[in-house]
Amino acid sequence: MEFQSCFDIIGPIMVGPSSSHTAGVVSIGKFIYELLGRCPEETKIVFYDSFAETYQGHGTDKALIGGLLGMSTDDPRIKNSLEWAKEDGMQYHFEFEDQCTYYNHPNTTIVTAKCNNRAVKVGGVSLGGGLSKIFMINGRKVDIRLSSGDDFTSLASHFQPNEKVFMEAI
Repeated sequence: MEFQSCFDIIGPIMVGPSSSHTAGVVSIGKFIYELLGRCPEETKIVFYDSFAETYQGHGTDKALIGGLLGMSTDDPRIKNSLEWAKEDGMQYHFEFEDQCTYYNHPNTTIVTAKCNNRAVKVGGVSLGGGLSKIFMINGRKVDIRLSSGDDFTSLASHFQPNEKVFMEAI
């Protein structure tokens, strides 16, 4: 079972409206931010299933971009993260698919993020209550549980790819 305490079900203090479509997604983006060591310059985001259908209404797009900018789940700037990304010079685009072949869950995203001469391809899923999981890094299956209170810098440090692997993600 993914939930380890009642607080995983209740969810974190967050910018809403949805713990699964916003808080969990911020954590996925923040993990990628820490994996790269900074905000990506260029990002391709693929939303699947439920994310693809409701991303604007639930703020999933703003949540993921906010995380990629290094914001936490309770950061009020998330509501304007698309504007912040443009100010920071981050180029991003969204793609939408019905079903993810890597992971079977309605709240799934695959993010390819580039920074300088490095790139990562990360698969994440938001499980509800602000809890999320990274299931893939650069084509390699992983199982990294994320909660808003986690130390993302420490978690990401265990999965820092070397320079060759960074480039293979492209």
